[in-house]
Amino acid sequence: MKLLNKLLLIILGAGLIPIIPTGGFLYYYQSAAKKNILALHENVSQMAALLISQKTGELAGRLENMWGPDASYVTRENLQNSLRRNPEFIFLAFTGADGREIFSGGAPEFKRLFGYIDLRNEPLFKKAAATGLYQAGRFELLFDMPVCRLIYPLGGGYYAFALVNMRDLFEKLEAQRLGISGGVLVADGDGNFVSAWRRFDDLGRERLKGVLERKKEKTFFLDGVRTRYIGAIEKARGFDLYAVTLQDRAEAFSGISRMTWLMAFFLLAIITVFYFSALVFSRRLAGPVEALADGAARVARQDFKTPVDKFSNISELDALLHAFNYMMKESDRYQGLQLEKIFDEKSKLELLISLIHDAIILSDFKGELLYANASAKTLLGFEGENGPGEEPLRRKIAGLVLAKSSSRDGIVELDSLGAKKHYRISLQTLSTKTQKPAVFMILRDITLEREIQRVKEDFFHAVAHDLRAPLLTMQGYIKLLEREFAPDAKQAGYVKSVRDSSDRLFKLLENILDISRMEAGQLKPDLRKINVGDFLVSSAEGFKALFEEKNIDFAVDCSGAQKAEFTADSSLLRRVLENLLSNALKFTPEGGKVRASVSADAQGLVFEVADDGPGIPEAQLENIFEKYKQLKPGDGESGFGLGLAIARKIVELHGGTIKAAAGTGGRFLVRLPSEGLRLKA
Repeated sequence: MKLLNKLLLIILGAGLIPIIPTGGFLYYYQSAAKKNILALHENVSQMAALLISQKTGELAGRLENMWGPDASYVTRENLQNSLRRNPEFIFLAFTGADGREIFSGGAPEFKRLFGYIDLRNEPLFKKAAATGLYQAGRFELLFDMPVCRLIYPLGGGYYAFALVNMRDLFEKLEAQRLGISGGVLVADGDGNFVSAWRRFDDLGRERLKGVLERKKEKTFFLDGVRTRYIGAIEKARGFDLYAVTLQDRAEAFSGISRMTWLMAFFLLAIITVFYFSALVFSRRLAGPVEALADGAARVARQDFKTPVDKFSNISELDALLHAFNYMMKESDRYQGLQLEKIFDEKSKLELLISLIHDAIILSDFKGELLYANASAKTLLGFEGENGPGEEPLRRKIAGLVLAKSSSRDGIVELDSLGAKKHYRISLQTLSTKTQKPAVFMILRDITLEREIQRVKEDFFHAVAHDLRAPLLTMQGYIKLLEREFAPDAKQAGYVKSVRDSSDRLFKLLENILDISRMEAGQLKPDLRKINVGDFLVSSAEGFKALFEEKNIDFAVDCSGAQKAEFTADSSLLRRVLENLLSNALKFTPEGGKVRASVSADAQGLVFEVADDGPGIPEAQLENIFEKYKQLKPGDGESGFGLGLAIARKIVELHGGTIKAAAGTGGRFLVRLPSEGLRLKA
């Protein structure tokens, strides 16, 4: 969807929000107006029913006052007198209990119309005979005269039948007009009706009777033959007579319809005006916004040269466009400055790297060379700027990565300019957000360091070998001196100090000689069957007193492999555990905890020594196993840095591994392979 259409929809949608409550108000107005019209009909029908009740009640009073309660009044003379005193009575007859005429009188045209009176099948007569009460009904137009039939019980089995002119009642009802087409009609329960001022000739008796039977509904909608009506019904109290209002539905609701159409036209006009206004405004707004979006896309493509040149007459938007152009200009200038700085820094970095003697190689994961300094190019076989070829070069780089992964300490032997040299390889994966991952390698030439180390070890070996014999002689004389003095003598303390120092020196010489023999392959383990639990307990037994003296909680746990047996050189492995426990004693503070345990699994045995001392930094986890490397202990004497190196050599002689874990406190794990391991039930 284009920006113009989006803006148009947004603005138009915002403009249509007031239309919704307006439509709701219009619907409410229609509902309320219809209710008011129906309420008007209901009120008019109630007033008409009241008039009908008053009129029929008045006629009943007259009939009651005309005659006495016996049959002596049923005479032709009394009949004529009643007609003279009551001009509304246009026809009067006396009947017997069977409804047949005895006497009758009245206007000649009505005498001819009715003839002989026989009321046997008259519903009003049947009701009067059944109830003994006065009955009125059967409204109709006779000779354009609204008339009503009355039946009054006289007593003695006689009845008076009267045809009454109801013009005065209908004149009053005629005043209750409802618009042009509406008015009031009077009906009985059988659907016979007379209108006050028009005939409603398209309304049949049966249709009206169906409405009268729905007595619970005061208002109604009724379809005539030609017209659709609305109206209301109200029953006259005390009689089976009804006041019915009727009005053409179209006329009744014409005011509502006119108002509805007027409001609809008004809303349509507002929507139309608002639509075209929104369209014009959106066009004025969309052009600069689209231009701004295009400018932002150019900025994303690092194109800061082309400014936004489309402006509108909206001051705020024009200010935004000017600010955007200024930002592009400043960004272009800033980008130029940054590029200059980058090039300067690159030149400095290249100069610095060229002065470094270490070989630096940067390649992708496929082994393709991305960068190499001068030392690296020499190592890779470059002659000037010409390399050995893409594929040979890739194989050389892949070979370096493979040699690094195969070396335990990261030291490899390579050919450089026809000579064998040793390099320590440091390898790191380089990941950036903008480029593919790469492999960064640094190769440091340690050939001279290893040669110095070899010379130093040869010297130490020669010195240790030459000092061993004189030191044994000196220890013999020290033992003779110990016998010359009492244990509590002052000189005995001096001799003890000399003996301890000679023991430490002798231990150092033994360690130097042992590790030399191990590196030369001259030390072979004496493999024998060993019980795991007994071995661990006996190795730790000599340290219990030392730990108690320092107030350290020392625990030995053999539950993981109590009855297991394995094949090993017990004296050499004991030396490993004693070395680890000695370090734990050295580094654990007073009041600390040390735990030695063993467990067995599918891979073999795992000996573990853990303490809550200062722990080992993660960067030193491998360095501590190198010769003459050690961590500074908290208290006591420092060693010579050979214990862990000897421990690793002994474990490797058994085909196992030893490693330290980082975290709180020191933790060493010695894993021996499952060969020769037998678990007892």
